[in-house]
Amino acid sequence: MQSFGSVQSIQSNSSTPLFSELLGQMYQTTGNNSNLENMSSLFYNGDSPVYLPSNLSYQPESLVSSFSTYAPTTSMPSSNYDEIIKRASEAYNVPEKLISSVIKQESNFDPSATSTAGASGLMQLMPGTAKYLGVKNIFDPEQNIMGGAKYLRQMLNQFDGNMETALAAYNAGPGAVKKYDGIPPYKETQDYVRKVLNNYQT
Repeated sequence: MQSFGSVQSIQSNSSTPLFSELLGQMYQTTGNNSNLENMSSLFYNGDSPVYLPSNLSYQPESLVSSFSTYAPTTSMPSSNYDEIIKRASEAYNVPEKLISSVIKQESNFDPSATSTAGASGLMQLMPGTAKYLGVKNIFDPEQNIMGGAKYLRQMLNQFDGNMETALAAYNAGPGAVKKYDGIPPYKETQDYVRKVLNNYQT
C-alpha cells in the first residue's frame, strides 16, 4: 500500500476500480483535462496497475476536486500576483481583469516563459520594449507586470481607449494596427485579441 497525502492507492488483488478507468469519465464530465495527466501519474507505479480505495467517492466531480489538490502545478496561479496586478492597475488605470487576461494568454502565469521571438516573462515583453518601459529585470514579476500594464495603457491611449485595437497593438505592434486601420489580418493577432477578450469577459 502506498500513501499520497491523505489518499491511498491499493495494488494487486483489489476489487476497487482502476484510477485510469475513471479518467475518461472525469474528462467527459468536466470537459477539462488540464490536471488529468498529473493525476494519472500520481496513481501509477511503474508497470503495476494502481487501484483506488473503496472509501473514496467515484463521482467525477468529487474526484477532480479531491485529486487536483495532489496534482503538481506547471504554472503559477494568478492569485500569486494579485497584489502586483492591483498596484499596476491603480498606477496605470488599466482594469485588473485585463492585465490578468493578458498574462493568462501571454504566459499562463509562468514568470520564466520565453517565446521563440525573444519575448519574456509574465506579460511577454520584448527586450527593446522592456528597456523602453524601464524594466531592468524582465523576469522579475513586479517589473514585468508594471511594464506590461504601462504598455497596455500607452496602447489604450494611442487607440482612443479601444480595447480590441489596443490588444492588437500589444500583440502585433502599433504600426501594424495603424497600417490596417484596425486589427491586422494576422490569424495569430486575431486569435490573440479574441482569447484575451474572452478571458476578460468571463
